[in-house]
Amino acid sequence: MDADQYDQIRRQVIQWVRPAGIHARMRQFTAVASRKEDRTPVTDADYAVQAMLLDAIAEAFPADAVIAEERLERAERHAPLESAARCWVIDPIDGTRNYAHGFPLFTVSVALIEAGEPVVGVVYEPATDAMYSASLGGGAWCGDRRLRVTDGPLEPDRFLALPSGREEPLPATVHGWIDRMVCRATGSTALNLALVASGAVDAAFSFKCRLWDMAGGAVLVREAGGEMVSPGGRPWFPLDLARRAGDQTPFFAAGPTMLGQLLAEFNGPTSLQAAGE
Repeated sequence: MDADQYDQIRRQVIQWVRPAGIHARMRQFTAVASRKEDRTPVTDADYAVQAMLLDAIAEAFPADAVIAEERLERAERHAPLESAARCWVIDPIDGTRNYAHGFPLFTVSVALIEAGEPVVGVVYEPATDAMYSASLGGGAWCGDRRLRVTDGPLEPDRFLALPSGREEPLPATVHGWIDRMVCRATGSTALNLALVASGAVDAAFSFKCRLWDMAGGAVLVREAGGEMVSPGGRPWFPLDLARRAGDQTPFFAAGPTMLGQLLAEFNGPTSLQAAGE
């Protein structure tokens, strides 16, 4: 496929994601929360949004496989992962803990992966109606605004998006960055990556996430001129989905210069060893 075809799919996905995100926003204060087997939160709105997206994919692209955060209903509508040429990756509500608590920051994230590489990504923030999207060779966008990462040396006024550190301690080097830079924890990995792509955040770090958390945002960062790699500096893509779709995917995302400095400090002699290799 060429850039124009990927861009057509990007525009099509936007038409799916906006009503799904609006549904989530309308349900935020009435959604029923529960716990999954791993004790992470989920709501009935997560399942409803995912069902809306799966219905759209099954109708438009029945030959494609699907990977989704929540359980896959009617899996027979989609092609097997092992034989499909393409795969959709869905996080119906990224930031479910925020969502269930009534905190307004959450996103709907959808990515299309081909030959192990994300080629289309859409991240929608319903609270502000910010629609971030990107396609291979077509650039990254928020609505009609072209996105570009910021880049340059690490300085005190740089914004760094971080996880909350609630589930496991953050590495010592990251605590040092908290003391040196302006740090933000939105509670949504996909939103963090979209903000890196837009230049609103200069860099993002995640120590514990999954493919569905970051696949859509990965396209945004790349098409906005940034890079996303493991803490050891290895690109995450292309990824063998059949073997590694469920892996933890810790990452750094930033412009090339800043990324190099972050990695050098993280992997320096006084830092913890890199994760995710």
